[in-house]
Amino acid sequence: MNLVGSREVEDVLNAASGSVGKLFVALQTASAANALRSQNDGNISFRASLLGYASEVNRSKFDIKSAIPLVKKVIAGASDVEIWRAVSELITLTSSKPLTLPTAWGGAVFSTPLRPNSSSQIGIEQTHTEVDQRILEELVGRVYDNVGGFYERYFEGKAWTKKATDIYQKARSQLVKESWSGWPNPSEQGAFFEWFMKFQGTLLNGLDRSYYTSANKVLIGSEADRKLDLFLTAVDAVLLDGDHDWSNALVIGEHKQNPSEDCSIKTLVQLTGYAREVFGSQPERRFVPGFTICGSLMRLWMFDRSGLYNSEKFDIHDKPEQFVTVVAGYALMTKAELGLSTFVKLDGNSRYIDTKDEKIILEDRPIASTKAIACRGTTCYRGRRNNSTEWEFVVKFAWPSVKRQREGELLKRAKETGVTGVAVWFNHEQIITNGYPDTISHFRRNMKFGTPRELPRNTLWVDDSLESSRARSKSSIRGRSRGSAARTIGLRISTKDTTISSLGRKRKSDTRLDRGSGPKRSKSDSSHTSATNLHIKEDELSAQDIQEPGDDSLAFGRKEWERKYGNRSQAGRDNLANSEDETYDNRVYYCLVTSPAGQPLYTCQSSKELLEVLRDAIRGHKSLYQEGKILHRDISENNIIILRATATEGGPKGMLIDLDLAKELESKASRARHRTGTMQFMAIGVLEGESHTYRHDLESFFYVFLRVCIRYDYDDKLKRNKWENAEAKRRLQGWYVGRYTEIAGCKLGDIAKKNRFDSAILAGFAPRFENLKQLALDLRAILFPIIDGEIFTSTPVDHNIMYDGMINAFIGAIDSLGKEK
Repeated sequence: MNLVGSREVEDVLNAASGSVGKLFVALQTASAANALRSQNDGNISFRASLLGYASEVNRSKFDIKSAIPLVKKVIAGASDVEIWRAVSELITLTSSKPLTLPTAWGGAVFSTPLRPNSSSQIGIEQTHTEVDQRILEELVGRVYDNVGGFYERYFEGKAWTKKATDIYQKARSQLVKESWSGWPNPSEQGAFFEWFMKFQGTLLNGLDRSYYTSANKVLIGSEADRKLDLFLTAVDAVLLDGDHDWSNALVIGEHKQNPSEDCSIKTLVQLTGYAREVFGSQPERRFVPGFTICGSLMRLWMFDRSGLYNSEKFDIHDKPEQFVTVVAGYALMTKAELGLSTFVKLDGNSRYIDTKDEKIILEDRPIASTKAIACRGTTCYRGRRNNSTEWEFVVKFAWPSVKRQREGELLKRAKETGVTGVAVWFNHEQIITNGYPDTISHFRRNMKFGTPRELPRNTLWVDDSLESSRARSKSSIRGRSRGSAARTIGLRISTKDTTISSLGRKRKSDTRLDRGSGPKRSKSDSSHTSATNLHIKEDELSAQDIQEPGDDSLAFGRKEWERKYGNRSQAGRDNLANSEDETYDNRVYYCLVTSPAGQPLYTCQSSKELLEVLRDAIRGHKSLYQEGKILHRDISENNIIILRATATEGGPKGMLIDLDLAKELESKASRARHRTGTMQFMAIGVLEGESHTYRHDLESFFYVFLRVCIRYDYDDKLKRNKWENAEAKRRLQGWYVGRYTEIAGCKLGDIAKKNRFDSAILAGFAPRFENLKQLALDLRAILFPIIDGEIFTSTPVDHNIMYDGMINAFIGAIDSLGKEK
């Protein structure tokens, strides 16, 4: 770029008081600014070194005399070489007197406490060890035992109650001396399944649903190797390769031989793991019923987006009618009573919704969904008008807190205020089922909830030795079993005798690791998205709560980090339930329709496209912040889309979506109990308990960029493959596994310490993204500059400093790529 001859520089020189500041902006946008290296640090580009100069000049904080040699050369029409030499001299001169960027919390949004969920575990990362620990954290303060009125609420006074009673009358002939005939004692698993299948054959013969088992094989669709003891499904369910999968399960069940395991932590987590699989494979599911049979003790369970609760236990021999009513009742319930959605309608093979007098056809598979339980449960589909073949819309289903401002309202405001680069609002509405609103309070009506169960925070259980547990975990990561013809034993038994010798004895439970002592943090909709032990009332936050770390070394070991900062971010905040005023978090099911429908970020087809999309997403974030006065607060890989199909010449290539956790800058704190964030991309300051600012979102953009460069690669035909680098993969897992303070310390060390950033992060870049390493260094310097001899992690008063610095860094990197295929 010929800087001297550019019209932009001429305008700068003709400007009034802000001319020098604008000169720095012009210099940052020049391609040479990205190519040239600082003499003080050869890894830092001129663009990164110039960060903040323009703002400081305009604030009268910069020694303008130091810029006179540079200005003179520009005015005199010196060559580019001479001008950039003057820039280099300026950088060298001012580096000995570092800039002090003014920080402020005026742009902070005092945040609802964060809370993780199990959605942070994806793909092969879903080992039992990690997922089960996340499940426990997700359930803290959300488990209610012995809920009064449970049986009456779900099984009495229904349209099918009389039919269930008739079924019981027929089954009474199997009662012998106040016990069910043929009941195995002890109730070993193989014998129990044989008895139960014969028993249900006499009860449910001729009905449309039946119980099956997959106790000795992983049920298809499970990424965490889940095996399901009992599940109810339709007799005519569509089977892939002759096998059932998690998308068929209507009701889930767990059997234990020992009555003492009723309601144990082990049983709780296992059944919750099943519910998680159902929600993951049936993303529109409103709630999931379940039951446990431990010995002869039965307990009924219900999982919804605010957690889980169960009934009082009962003995199936002492209360035979109640037992039969439950078994038959589940098979007789309507789809709505089983928790399936009726909002989406069927027209032949097409699924559609009616909204705003428009029939919108949904694509068969969702483009995004959340695999967790207590969360927003976000699910998105592409949609098109009935008379069109263009996928114009994104149709989103979610369960936000009733206390949180609706995403639709925020997007509507963004549209009205001229925000660009963000999803465009079309319509939003609350979902109604059978004339009643779908809310957690409606689901839980007419029942008595006590105090939530206290769950262990420090460890799970250890069934076997630690070494065998580690071995199993490693084996699980190396490879997952997939569907096979014998995966599910579909035992819909008729009245004829049938043996089940292949079932054998019950498998041993997978070993769980002791996660260590000390308080744990307790979203995924994306969500994740999904409160924590950082729990604190929003109006109690003060400057003392958000002090900056004073150490200039960002390579703290985890122990040192916790020693210095653990108490500040954790003390007094680790109880998520006792300080709550409400029994549970009331959520509402709603549907949002936006446009356009883009493609996921991971489908980027070149380095250049990736950079263009991220550049435009950051521009959209800035517009949302400046024009809309809204802070996003959940930047993640899933919340950035590619506008490949709808892109116009000169138009944006990427867009920001998902304002579920967004907040108006001038609004008061919502009274929502918790919010969830996507752990992999969460900023260090947020992990430490700081109130959310725009700077934290920009840091999250940086993590998105790094993660894509490490996780994905493409072959010559642009087919996406996962790029496996063991060390980089291990590092990335440290960004969402462990305590909040552990994750913060891990990110801090990996990003800010030069040798770790090079060896652990840059070395893990996939071959296709090797040419983006310099941009990673520049972004790192922009977000974590050395200011007054210390690493700067605060939020500058002038938001243009970091916004423009990052945007210009992307522009420079795009220019340096040239015409890439």
